[in-house]
Amino acid sequence: MVKKSWWKRSKKKEAKYQVDIVKDVDAIVEFLNDIHYDVKSLLPELQKLKDLETERKVASDGIIHINLETQAGVLDTLLEKYEFFQNDADINNLRLKAVAKQFLLNAKSAGLKDLAKEKQQDKRWKFFW
Repeated sequence: MVKKSWWKRSKKKEAKYQVDIVKDVDAIVEFLNDIHYDVKSLLPELQKLKDLETERKVASDGIIHINLETQAGVLDTLLEKYEFFQNDADINNLRLKAVAKQFLLNAKSAGLKDLAKEKQQDKRWKFFW
């Protein structure tokens, strides 16, 4: 009996994406150069939250509600800023992983199969972090 495999041929082949290592490294460097702006905006908010929590521990019952509402506002700001920061870090993490994978492909195609194999054995190069 003939297997029907026409549906396998109808699938579109995915285009292979060539990683532009220079562009990705430039983007990572830009992120690292601008990271201090994110830190500058996060540190005062964290200090504000710390101060409010210290005040809450010694505050009377009437003031605790106001304190907690203020903490909620500070946490809203912190969570939003930290979310943006985390997203940027995650994107650059993906970029760095793509650069490393492209390096392995480049090493293999240049005949450095031993180097590529050695790097693939290293747990950091397996990208489980």
